[in-house]
Amino acid sequence: MSGAPPRRIVLRPISQCTPAQQEALRELRNHPAIRTAMYSDHIISSSEHAEWIKGLQGDERRRVFIVLADGADVAGLVSVTAIEPLHRRADWAFYLAPEARGGLGAALEFALIEHVFGDLGLEKLNCEVLESNPAVVRMHGKFLFREEGFRRSNVVKDGQRIGVHFLGLTREDWRAGRDAVRSRIEDVLGRFEIVLEA
Repeated sequence: MSGAPPRRIVLRPISQCTPAQQEALRELRNHPAIRTAMYSDHIISSSEHAEWIKGLQGDERRRVFIVLADGADVAGLVSVTAIEPLHRRADWAFYLAPEARGGLGAALEFALIEHVFGDLGLEKLNCEVLESNPAVVRMHGKFLFREEGFRRSNVVKDGQRIGVHFLGLTREDWRAGRDAVRSRIEDVLGRFEIVLEA
């Protein structure tokens, strides 16, 4: 490493972000590279985006964070949804701007898993990945997620039916393998200072 200080990456609740940052997120969500990996791939209007943000307010089952790089630049989104206190489980997802790579996805995944099993005290974390996105399936596997199912021909993308991978990670598996994961990506984690604002 060059000794450069880590990049400060803030995960800020979307409701606490400025209107300009919220609009920048909508523009990012409408980026073709992002839309291809999502269930819903239509162009999101300003009014639809505003209604979605409004619907998040007061919803304890969903926590949505804008990823802010270097203080203010919108670099992506991280969400924890379907939070189920009784069963202590949740789903999660994230996306990043195409130019916001360089290991940021791995650093965010590590930080998010720590948040879910630490701060939130949950026992199970789930996610879904489209069949057309095998790189993300492999990435989650490096963080100890296991494939728990595959639904064939489950969604329509570009007029074609494709399947969906169902992945899951338990707190027990994370505790057992966390140090090995951290050791493997220590260099990447050193590039970023992830600050999650609850």
